[in-house]
Amino acid sequence: MMTLVDSVEAGKLTISELIGTLAKDKDYAASKWDQRYREFTTLLQQTSTFTKPGTDDLVKRLWYERGNGIASISQGVPSLAEYQQSLPLLRELTERIRQQPDVATYQYVGDALKQAKDTGLLKRMYWSLRNRVFAAFSPGTCTSTVDENAFTKAADFLNKKFHLGLALNGNWLQKNHELKQAIHAHSPNADPYYVNMAIWHLYELLRERDNEQKQERLSSITLTTSSELTEIKPLSHSPTNVIYFGPPGTGKTLTLQQRMKEYTSHAVPADRDAWLDSRLESLNWMQVITLVLLDLCKRAKVRQIIEHTWFQRKALLNGRNGNLSNTAWAALQSYTVPESLTVDYKNRREPTVFNKTDNSEWLLVDSQLEQVEDLVELYAELKSGPKSAESIQRFAVVTFHQSYGYEEFIEGIRARSDESGNISYPIEPGIFMRLCQRANADPAHRYAIFIDEINRGNISKIFGELISLIEVDKRAGMSNAMSLQLSYSGDHFSVPGNVDIIGAMNTADRSLALMDTALRRRFDFIEMMPDLSLLSGSKVKGIELESLLEKLNSRIEALYDREHTLGHAFFMPVKNALDAGDEEAAFKQLKIAFQNKIIPLLQEYFFDDWNKIRLVLADNQKQDDSLQFVIEKTDDLDTLFGNNHSLRRHDQQSTAYELEAFDEEIWNMPQAYRAIYQPQQTTLDEQALNHG
Repeated sequence: MMTLVDSVEAGKLTISELIGTLAKDKDYAASKWDQRYREFTTLLQQTSTFTKPGTDDLVKRLWYERGNGIASISQGVPSLAEYQQSLPLLRELTERIRQQPDVATYQYVGDALKQAKDTGLLKRMYWSLRNRVFAAFSPGTCTSTVDENAFTKAADFLNKKFHLGLALNGNWLQKNHELKQAIHAHSPNADPYYVNMAIWHLYELLRERDNEQKQERLSSITLTTSSELTEIKPLSHSPTNVIYFGPPGTGKTLTLQQRMKEYTSHAVPADRDAWLDSRLESLNWMQVITLVLLDLCKRAKVRQIIEHTWFQRKALLNGRNGNLSNTAWAALQSYTVPESLTVDYKNRREPTVFNKTDNSEWLLVDSQLEQVEDLVELYAELKSGPKSAESIQRFAVVTFHQSYGYEEFIEGIRARSDESGNISYPIEPGIFMRLCQRANADPAHRYAIFIDEINRGNISKIFGELISLIEVDKRAGMSNAMSLQLSYSGDHFSVPGNVDIIGAMNTADRSLALMDTALRRRFDFIEMMPDLSLLSGSKVKGIELESLLEKLNSRIEALYDREHTLGHAFFMPVKNALDAGDEEAAFKQLKIAFQNKIIPLLQEYFFDDWNKIRLVLADNQKQDDSLQFVIEKTDDLDTLFGNNHSLRRHDQQSTAYELEAFDEEIWNMPQAYRAIYQPQQTTLDEQALNHG
């Protein structure tokens, strides 16, 4: 299938058509980005000066908010403390950019930021942030791709593919002016905002293409390093082993759920085998043979049974290609009715539904079918085939825990009893083995095992000998392909190349440094930290969610470490209620987040050290005691124990801490939450000003 980038490279699209296609595909007209982008630039254009405190909300949105409607900058913005101490400088720079957003001002702003860093006013240089401020004031001449490397990648592509003849020298601002002029010359009627948004989305497409090509090159290199494997067909997708890790509430589980969509499709005729496999995978041989006999008018010989499509698909799923007659005979005899005159077999099991005629035809006993009503219903479903809207899920989901083991994941002996109380101990495949069997039988599609809380399990115990087989180059079909003999069944097994292993782990539960070394070598790790840009612009009863979370996390990081910060997901219900226009519900969600999530998590992090919890909540800085969530109480030891208590003297006091009860009024006071990030600013006038 030809992608948009492919179409440009093939010369099938003009610049206007490229922008129009992206605008349609991404639905720019109805997008929140387009709405916020235009609204913010209009506000800036209507503001006559930025030198007075009355416009500080706009200055803050320009220089501090991570997602301000122009472009999201997740990490490259100053902290709240940096912003507050740099505010006079930022006002001045904003006013200069408003008056004259040209190359000279661009250089002046860069020099001023560098001097601020040298004097300690700022901790580092914020180049992309400078670019974003210029983009906010000049949407007609500056794109919203404020990362210079990202902009250059998109600009070079457009320059080469559309033969624009641009030099693309100089700084970010100069290159933006040059590119925007060229695009306007080729497409004078294009909306400048759509052009800017399209350039960013083009960069995303280019990055995605490069990542795919990198994976394909790695797969190709792996497949061609051995001259003995020239017959192997390259995989359409190099297998992936990846773990998403980060503090609680950063969207790791949500990311897994979103990725599951990649392994879900709607049934089409070409997918019938995959749909059939999903129904047969969990069945035993007795159940499959019952379905086959139902399809063969309840009577057939063994040869007809094993030649049936459903029997063959089950054999393929189980990796079986020999002794199928023996497999069928064993299952048929085991589940034969006791009164049979033609079968002499001692170890019969329930449900007994088969019988055999004198001429070796096997049949289903009608009177016994009530024991397998579920199979009769499944037969009707198999005969009707997949519905057009029915989804096929090519993945399995599991959560690791301390007692989870090899038997559940790979294979193990299970105790099974029938209705007569007879106990058997068959070797049954685990969830990962069953998924691999499906993937083996359906090599045209990708499959995935999703493992939540992967760090909570004993990896050596769970994966066993498969810890070697899951490596990308050890997969079936790869250059260093390996197979091993399984512990229980003794079968030779290799992990298919079309199976991805995708996990998630919480760094607050267990540090990445403590992860099983063998597992760390075999997986790519993708860090997921709190994304404050998702909360930018969200304000409930004067409480700025972005500033609140940023300040909480800055203190936690100083007192503990970055792996124990708070995720943005704790505040997403608040944001969702705000987006729905219900501020009262949003504030209620904020209170719930603190009482049910944040406070208990802080207790866990600091082992009930309430003094540190007070520091995180800024209760020690709040001049108004009524705004403190955790109250510090001190008692004189002489008062408590009298004069002869033998405790250390020097006016020693006893300190105790008390968390305000959740039904107290403080939890309903917006200023108590605001004081977490602005502890000195609590007067009613200031609250009203910020709320407005």
